[in-house]
Amino acid sequence: MNQQALMVILTISAVTMALRVVPFVALDVLRENLYLRYLGRVMPVGVMTLLVAYSLRETDFLTFPYGIPEIGIAVASGLLYWKTKASLLSIGTGLIAYVLLASFVL
Repeated sequence: MNQQALMVILTISAVTMALRVVPFVALDVLRENLYLRYLGRVMPVGVMTLLVAYSLRETDFLTFPYGIPEIGIAVASGLLYWKTKASLLSIGTGLIAYVLLASFVL
């Protein structure tokens, strides 16, 4: 192994180790940061909104089936989450219902 390859491997190893240690060292600083707390509270809603918008971008509401599966599953998932407050149950049930509806009904 030549010296250049050894230096690349050592550099990659050092960066990898540093990236694994930094979160534990900086945990106290990050825990006190108000901006990061705000992002942790608001970010999941923003990400889910973007995912829904991305998923519906090619849905044609003017031709059959008029977006009925998407709207129905969104309403059903929303109501299930509202009643149970279990997000994984709501998402999983909506996904299964959509796949079954899209595969066998439409």
